[in-house]
Amino acid sequence: ATLLVSAVVLGMHFFGTERAGLLKDDAGEYVEMAESGRFLARLPYTFRVLSPLLAGGWPGGPIAGFTVLTVGSLVLASLALYAYQRVLGLGWPAALAGSILFATSGGAVRLLTTPTYVDAVSYLAEAVAFLALASGWFWPFLIAVVLGTLNRETGLLLIPLYFAVRSTSERPDGVRPDAVAGSAPHPPTVAPRYTATLVVLLPLGALTAAALLKLWSGGLLASGALATLAPDPRAFRQGILPLADLFDLFSTFGALWLLAVRNLPGPTDFQRRALVFGVLVVLQLVIARGDEGRVLSHLFPIVVPLAMLEVQRLLTSSLPRHQALGALLVLACAASMVHARWTLLEPATLRYALVASGVVVAVAITTLAGWIRPIVGAR
Repeated sequence: ATLLVSAVVLGMHFFGTERAGLLKDDAGEYVEMAESGRFLARLPYTFRVLSPLLAGGWPGGPIAGFTVLTVGSLVLASLALYAYQRVLGLGWPAALAGSILFATSGGAVRLLTTPTYVDAVSYLAEAVAFLALASGWFWPFLIAVVLGTLNRETGLLLIPLYFAVRSTSERPDGVRPDAVAGSAPHPPTVAPRYTATLVVLLPLGALTAAALLKLWSGGLLASGALATLAPDPRAFRQGILPLADLFDLFSTFGALWLLAVRNLPGPTDFQRRALVFGVLVVLQLVIARGDEGRVLSHLFPIVVPLAMLEVQRLLTSSLPRHQALGALLVLACAASMVHARWTLLEPATLRYALVASGVVVAVAITTLAGWIRPIVGAR
């Protein structure tokens, strides 16, 4: 799994994408933050300190540092997602397919195209947090939340996730017979009371300390000129998205959106409780507009495992034709996520055609599999 996932991410970086927008919008702000610890970006970018700090320390310069950080984080996030899916009970073929599809999803393509964004480290923190919670590992979860919060405010959404799943019973209500084959996830052990306090105070405390240090180093605490950090008004602009942005949003996960919705709310108690994270990610769109696909790409710990249930059902069949359909379903899902930023595939009509074809094939296979299963079961 490690070699294959690494090969996919590196292949996407070197052969499947081309660099663009390295200094555009908030990406440029992160580069300036990496170049100078005193630089103050607009809110909320100025408090996304972890990735710029790590990239700025790279000996090859901040652009090279961001590139190494993004590629490495995507590999590790994909592997953590693989492990998380295995804990949920997915077999290794379906879990590996989910990890590879995540590595080729619209969000990953966006980050490989513009590696100066900070989201890759947040993906890693979120994948580790889900894996740690599902496995009952408190301290790795806490570390992931703290680091994720220092990298992007999305990390704060992992705090409600902890309280939603910490009361999971010692024996979750298991798995539907037609869903995941394998064991249900081990629920997180109910931690001592003080750990709940740590989950809240440590991330918030770390973020507050980083914010004060950033403001002090930039001289704003002394001058009081905090108005210079005001966010761009475009971030709050509401309205109907143009067609290109809607395509950008859908191709974030493509057919995986539909397969995931088909399997809501999820086969395990853990997954059902973890939906609170998904709701909070979606609610960010109330105040965070202009980059909806990138915001919703953080739903991958929810979307990918749910969608891979369909792949699991086909790949675990003893019939070769069902396994072939499962492999075709994975390819169709990959085609449906051809991203608007995947500029190596020109013209744009080719990308639209691939996405449409992938969706149609994925829906057809899923529908056909739904018809086949009752017939096979009757035999």
